[in-house]
Amino acid sequence: MEQKLIAELIDARNLRMLERMAPRLKEGKAFVAVGALHLPGDHGLLRLLEKAGYHVSAMY
Repeated sequence: MEQKLIAELIDARNLRMLERMAPRLKEGKAFVAVGALHLPGDHGLLRLLEKAGYHVSAMY
């Protein structure tokens, strides 16, 4: 149950968010704010952005 819930609430949503933010990112100079839970992991936004060809780096 927990894995199904994570897959639906986080992983599937990450894919939808990536689809929606892609046009803005292609325009350039985009700022996107998301909750921290969407960032890590194999299905996280950071990995999905890298797989889509974007350079991801930490900013302090």
